[in-house]
Amino acid sequence: MSMSVKAMRALLAASISAAGLAAGQAHAQQAAASASESNADDSNGGLEAIVVTARKRTENLQSVSSSVSALSATDLAKRFDSDVRDFANSAPNVLIDDTQQGPGGVAAIYIRGIGVADVEKSVDPAVGVVIDDVYIGQSSGSLLKAIDVDRVEVLRGPQGTLFGRNATGGVINLARSRPTQELTGKVRGTYSSFDTFDFQGVVSFGLAPNVAFKVSGAYNSSDGYIFNKTFNQPGQKSDFRAIGGQLLLTPTPALEISLSYDHQLTRQDPPQLSALTKPTDIFCSLIGFCSPKPDVPISGSRYVSVSNAPVDKSARFQLDMAIGKLKYELGNNLDFEYILGYLKTNESINQDFDSTPLTLYHTDRPARWKQVTNEARLVMGGNGPLTFVLGGYQWFSKYTINLKNYIGFAGPPLLTSAQDVTQTTKSWAGYFEGDYKFTDKLKLTVGGRYTHDSKTTQVNDKTIFIYGTLEEKDPIAALPPVAGVNIVMPTPIKASWSKFTPKVSLSYNWTPEVMTYALWSRGYRGGGFNGRPSTIGAAITPYNPETLDNFELGFKTQFLNDRVRLNGAFYLMKYKDMQQDLDVPAPGTSTGRENRTINASKADLKGIELDLTARVTSNFTIGGNVGYLDSKYKDFFGDIYSTGTPVDATFLKIRRAPKWTWDLRASYENNVGPGTLMVNAELHHIGAHELTFLNNPNLRNGAQNLLDASISYKINKTMISVFGKNLGNEDGWTIGYDVQNVWSYGAARPPRSWGVAVTQTF
Repeated sequence: MSMSVKAMRALLAASISAAGLAAGQAHAQQAAASASESNADDSNGGLEAIVVTARKRTENLQSVSSSVSALSATDLAKRFDSDVRDFANSAPNVLIDDTQQGPGGVAAIYIRGIGVADVEKSVDPAVGVVIDDVYIGQSSGSLLKAIDVDRVEVLRGPQGTLFGRNATGGVINLARSRPTQELTGKVRGTYSSFDTFDFQGVVSFGLAPNVAFKVSGAYNSSDGYIFNKTFNQPGQKSDFRAIGGQLLLTPTPALEISLSYDHQLTRQDPPQLSALTKPTDIFCSLIGFCSPKPDVPISGSRYVSVSNAPVDKSARFQLDMAIGKLKYELGNNLDFEYILGYLKTNESINQDFDSTPLTLYHTDRPARWKQVTNEARLVMGGNGPLTFVLGGYQWFSKYTINLKNYIGFAGPPLLTSAQDVTQTTKSWAGYFEGDYKFTDKLKLTVGGRYTHDSKTTQVNDKTIFIYGTLEEKDPIAALPPVAGVNIVMPTPIKASWSKFTPKVSLSYNWTPEVMTYALWSRGYRGGGFNGRPSTIGAAITPYNPETLDNFELGFKTQFLNDRVRLNGAFYLMKYKDMQQDLDVPAPGTSTGRENRTINASKADLKGIELDLTARVTSNFTIGGNVGYLDSKYKDFFGDIYSTGTPVDATFLKIRRAPKWTWDLRASYENNVGPGTLMVNAELHHIGAHELTFLNNPNLRNGAQNLLDASISYKINKTMISVFGKNLGNEDGWTIGYDVQNVWSYGAARPPRSWGVAVTQTF
């Protein structure tokens, strides 16, 4: 019997068991919904309204003429999410993984086959992660922990008008709870597999009649799910600590000021990767580390490492974030808003990428990142014919990496290359998006954003040889520069780009419960410079922006007395100058390898999405989503093998673009004894897909079915829960990287785990 059939039966059994219990539900309210909407829906026994801020203003999900999925505070309270990865099942055509290529969690977020899975900060994200209106500009740190998250919104398709560049795939918008005058809070303690302890808490209270304060904290410690055979001990130990505070001032009824600060620190073992080799790869043919089977790592198991990297929690990732907000009501439904965002990260790691007992390819990667954003906007709300958002945006970021490569596969002496890279980005934009209602049924949305980007890069490197091994700590002998290899830039190289990204949609409400829309929008991902070059040409030659046009027909419906909500969309997206990040040979250089970003291709991505929620009875709710994606390269000619000659590469499949994704979930609540029993089950399907640019079959994922379930019992404000994740024990790859002709590496998703949690609210 296949895993898919077993998982489907398990979900069905959980649903039937829940449905067989006695009637009576403690139906919780959506935190973001207005009281009038919630009461109206609840009186009919229907679904409650979901209010979102996907367009930087408050509105009902069913009135938004674009593809948006949302999780409210009520939904999140039933889940046991660890970080942003766990939100992938809330929307169709979404994949979120940790690439395991650095400390603190390096996000690989893909929506509709569009995303980035690279650790380098020079590579801009293609899906925006936004928390409390502040965009996170790097993949490192984008796997935000699920601490005090009050609402999750997944916006699919390019969001170039309101969110600007680097949101070609979409946006994951997170909002945290607001401080309250009343003493409120929640504390949750969890113990789960792999000796994992997790504690989270948030408390809110009033300091004065017009001053409220919120403090949050978290601690997580785990041995991880990878065993290091070389050192005979767990090889993925980590601990995470976070503290945050938010101050909310309301000096007048029209003025609101919010100030928040968050500090997070992760200490962990360097991520343990799995080496895979083909008979023709250097690691196999010359060194003897060969995979026993094509898709099996040299260790024999995806959860066993033979790495010789230190397992002493020597990797470190620190994040500091400050957000300031001001909102002033000007009157007549017109508000002025200002958001200041500051983010700084500092990380260090010495990672074993070759994943063997020898030092064949290690990297020492200390890196620093800083970003500052300023956004001011006018928001017109109300029930009039015209509503809009008009704003200006300013961005500054700078990062520095002091990279060292320790390369032993070329034979002794051990070759080490050292490279310092500093890049800055300055950007400004002006944007507008407005709705105009011709009638109560017909609405036109028009928007546009003009963006100007300016980037600089400075690269300085040298090549040295270390005789013997690192462990022997032999003297380092500096050699003269190798002709044609060392890159020295006395002054930074600069490039700039400008782009206009428009949006037009037309929606029609056939009835108060049925709306259809047609949408055209454009996304833009910024150009830039290669962040890990080995040749002077790759260092000084910028790559250009990519653009994406999205054509979409969609509908939003509620029926059966508001008990069923069904939304869907048909879309066609057309890529131009699609950026591709690839590892290629660079003969004659210190490492023999080079990472390049090229503008190589056009591509078409088209598909269908459906999102369903149904309140079957007052006790029993089911839901799910399904996404179909057909993605193909068009006119793709590029030097993908680094031979100097472009080839037709349209035969390749686009990475992380499964044809099918779907999700089924069931939720049941019933009064039992003095409390409430809650049963939840969810089955998430990810179709087969490629992970590497060149479609390495050893790192190709087959279809996966991820089954999660939980049982909770709540008495008053205390809840005890037992939960399981990935109950089918799927071991698909979350990252696959192909170093052409040398070796490949991957990392498996977390295996089956169990846990118990105690949640106290007040």
